[in-house]
Amino acid sequence: MNEEYINLKGTHCMASYITQILPQNQGNPFIETLPNRLNEEEFIDVLHSVPPLINDYELLSIEDRLEFVQQIKPSFWLPYPAHYDKYRNLYTMIKIGYQSRNPMHAMYNRQFALGWDKIFKAGIDENGANLAGNVQTAQSHVEIAISGSGKSKVYERMLTQLFPQVIHHSEYNGRKLPYTQIVWMKIECPFNKSVGALCKNFYYEVDRLLGTDYYEKFGEKKGRLDTHARRMIKVATQINLGVLVIDEIQKIQKAYSGGEEDMIDFITELVNTIGVPTVLIGSYKALYLFNDSLANTRRGIPDEFSENITGYMLKDSWEWREFIHNLWDSQYTKTFTKMTEEILDTMYYHSMGIPDIAVKLFMHTQSRAIVSGGLETITVNLINEVAGRSLRLLQPIYQKIRNGDAEGYYQLEDIQPDWLPLRGYIQEASHRLKVYGNLAEQQQMALQQRNKSELLEKLTSFAFHIVKSRNVAETLSKQVFDASDGKGNVDNMFAELARLALDIKAPDHKEDLPISTGILPQQKKPRKRIKPVLEGKDIRYLVAVGHQRGMTTEEALEESGLVRGCDELNDFILSRGGIS
Repeated sequence: MNEEYINLKGTHCMASYITQILPQNQGNPFIETLPNRLNEEEFIDVLHSVPPLINDYELLSIEDRLEFVQQIKPSFWLPYPAHYDKYRNLYTMIKIGYQSRNPMHAMYNRQFALGWDKIFKAGIDENGANLAGNVQTAQSHVEIAISGSGKSKVYERMLTQLFPQVIHHSEYNGRKLPYTQIVWMKIECPFNKSVGALCKNFYYEVDRLLGTDYYEKFGEKKGRLDTHARRMIKVATQINLGVLVIDEIQKIQKAYSGGEEDMIDFITELVNTIGVPTVLIGSYKALYLFNDSLANTRRGIPDEFSENITGYMLKDSWEWREFIHNLWDSQYTKTFTKMTEEILDTMYYHSMGIPDIAVKLFMHTQSRAIVSGGLETITVNLINEVAGRSLRLLQPIYQKIRNGDAEGYYQLEDIQPDWLPLRGYIQEASHRLKVYGNLAEQQQMALQQRNKSELLEKLTSFAFHIVKSRNVAETLSKQVFDASDGKGNVDNMFAELARLALDIKAPDHKEDLPISTGILPQQKKPRKRIKPVLEGKDIRYLVAVGHQRGMTTEEALEESGLVRGCDELNDFILSRGGIS
């Protein structure tokens, strides 16, 4: 670091330029000074972190080993392929955001000449161009995840370890370039405060990095939302900000922010007006910001908005097993306890696959084993005992999740989202949306619900080719669909439908309409819901299907051969010598 910047915070460096392959990035000093992109293997090598483990650690005193145990949480971090996807997206966002902000182009200076107040007030036209005629290339991204999943930590590690924070330019291709470039900046939303308070945090962080006095100039000044936005936009343009990361966005409260739409609109202005890429990070509580307001906002940037929603790790997932096995190596007990399936299941039961909880439980269990003395072995009983004390406040919450207690979801926003509005949100999302962890399966169910009518028609067409009766085909299709509320595996639905349809030999009905018309006759409401578990020759099943075809119970049983007519019965009795 240059001595001139030694008292400033963040990583500072002088600009060093790298030739770019992509034409859109060539000749742009803000882009050419960025480090080269890492491949996945390099990414894992750089970010993988484990606590220190010295030789003969078991000979250390109890207090020394307990001190090592306390270093597990800040030191242990395991990157996943999903983390590399986030890095790739972040790296691309920064470069693309700078494409429309090239200091070597006349457009860059034209915007300063016009004034950012005028540009902000004018907004953008139907082509996305601002008053100066510049079309911004910035992208925005939202990271919503369960509390304790490490969503903030992954961005902190990527930004601090893979990107310089402040780059100082002096000359580029023989031309003076006296600019300072802040590649990234991360701020946190203040609790129960307004967008104005968020701006104060922004000014404070800029002053901390550059030694400026923006907070003194603008921090305590009052004003409307658009006034705050204009001031912050001015500062963001002057520091040539590459990406703004806003953490804990769930802290923005409706009562203080003037409504969730104000917050989203404010962020959108940063993206659209000056082209600053923005990453929003929050827990499930932040979903209220996007359920309604984002549906309107994202229409302006449909191709540039992406989102990740992450739940807890699944018990049988590769991520969970890889995580816990790597964590398990960091033992400082006298006896090294090998991982077993029983221990793996117990750790998952008490942590619900949430990394932060799993790490804390592992640390507490180790500490208890060390303090208790003896062989210092980690056992299932010890894990249960420690969890019963250290995690006693969480266990009622986890039990509700295990039991599928939908009524408790509103109380568990940080652990499990209220899935009904989230499901609707996913159905309507037109932007790039990725869902990870336990929510991935639920996302597929939500998307399947969106295609309910289409799926029912496919099931009906399939069944019609077997039973040759439109009414029966519709009944069977709805029966199979309703059995899983439309959430079952589609292949299994068709297999079950084929089994049921093949057990029925229904005659053609003149009132049935051909499949090609696409017109469905009015469906008669069954007297009792039929479950797919009933066998095809079950009397209850045969009677119910008969009712659907307008038959009486007796007619349905007679057709199936289970009830004989009176004449048949008399002949049978006489053949047996009459009634004695």
